Amino acid sequence: MIKEIIGLQKIDFKLQDIESLLGDLPLKVDALINEEKSLIQSVKKGKDRLKELELELNKCDSSIDEINEKVDKYKDQLFLVTNNKQYDALQLEIDHLKNQKDELETKLLELAEEKDSLEKKTKEEEENLGSLSQDLSIRREKLELLMKESSEEKKQLEEKRQSHLTGIDSAILSEYERIYKARNGMSVVALEGSACGACGGFVPPQIVSELKANKGPHRCESCGRFLYFDSE
Repeated sequence: MIKEIIGLQKIDFKLQDIESLLGDLPLKVDALINEEKSLIQSVKKGKDRLKELELELNKCDSSIDEINEKVDKYKDQLFLVTNNKQYDALQLEIDHLKNQKDELETKLLELAEEKDSLEKKTKEEEENLGSLSQDLSIRREKLELLMKESSEEKKQLEEKRQSHLTGIDSAILSEYERIYKARNGMSVVALEGSACGACGGFVPPQIVSELKANKGPHRCESCGRFLYFDSE
């Protein structure tokens, strides 16, 4: 039975190597995809807002031009009035228009500042997007190449593993899987003298003898891993 468990561990080590080959590249690619989507949305939102700002700026300019025309018109009428009441009424209207103009000019300044800031931000995001998209393309190609190279080997190993499981007692297999999860993928280790090859725990002479005679399975009393004697 110990030979079957050793064989299973070797298969799992090879599968681990394949996962290690890919490393955190899949996670990095996913992170870049999400960042790209976020930047695309931000750039679109920025450009939409710039269009709105352009319309609002034009509207303010037009309103200010209209007010200037009215003020000039009322100023001309001031010279034609015949009494103080008419003069005061025109002057009041002129003052009211000037206040409107001041408010519009303040708004115009705020809109222009927002536009300037947003143009810089959008330009910077577009540059970042271009750089990020290029980086993403390179990483995607690398990931696809690695996955292509390893997929066939991984498939064969997974089929071999599945076939290998049929020769292992279900109770022992259950323990193997539990230890595998608890001990970072290492369920089976070789003896090192009279100690566990993983944790260094002492292994009694009787157990060492039985392991050398391929009797077992036996487990380390300290870490719980399955033990075997490597004659090579």
